[in-house]
Amino acid sequence: MRSLLVSLYPSRWRERYGDEFEAILEERAVGPFDVADVLLGALDAHLRYRSTGTQPRSRKAVPMSLRIGGIAAIVGAPLWTAGFVVANGVAGPFDLRIAGAALLIGAIALLVALVGLSAFQARTHPTLAWLAFAVPAFGTVALIVDLVGITSGRGPSDLFFLGLLAFFVGSLLFAIATYRTAVLSRRAAGLIAIAPVVALAGGSGGGFADILILGGLSCFALGWMALGAMAIRADRRVSSWSST
Repeated sequence: MRSLLVSLYPSRWRERYGDEFEAILEERAVGPFDVADVLLGALDAHLRYRSTGTQPRSRKAVPMSLRIGGIAAIVGAPLWTAGFVVANGVAGPFDLRIAGAALLIGAIALLVALVGLSAFQARTHPTLAWLAFAVPAFGTVALIVDLVGITSGRGPSDLFFLGLLAFFVGSLLFAIATYRTAVLSRRAAGLIAIAPVVALAGGSGGGFADILILGGLSCFALGWMALGAMAIRADRRVSSWSST
């Protein structure tokens, strides 16, 4: 398994770092999060080499998926939030198919972010890390199932909103794990943690409740985007350190 994971990286990367990386993998049990992290890291290495023509470098101190996870958080959070606003009717009448598409793309991106940014949490809080991924993954499946009905002209069912709630719960668990590990920003984690409390306090909306919903969603998007930006900056610092 470990040799197979290493073989996914570009040949030039393997020539320089392959033996060392495989030795690191041999030192610990490789779990599902590690496998996903290595897969994302291999994708990142191929994309980086093709776009810049430079040889991908070793990533010892920071998970290899940090850059991809950061980008996914920055892209996914506003898309998911916009889809939620449209689906909830806060912004007025819109085509629910647009909301569904935004939610689905945002949900998939946030799942990638959860995998990429949870490598830290998975080491010290594996249960929270697993739940933080599993609950939104269920939510994504629920969204996909109900979107089939929405595209055929039927309105969203309880399954659709259950999927939205699952993402809030999963993000809350991720925020708790992030706050406890203190590797990424605790302030950003705090924004993500309070988001579902504030948004759900708005109930079905109307009047001041709409302000609560928009406030909670703003905290959700800003928190995720802040974590994503920090992850990208951390990746660049490691890149500069590795090139010296």
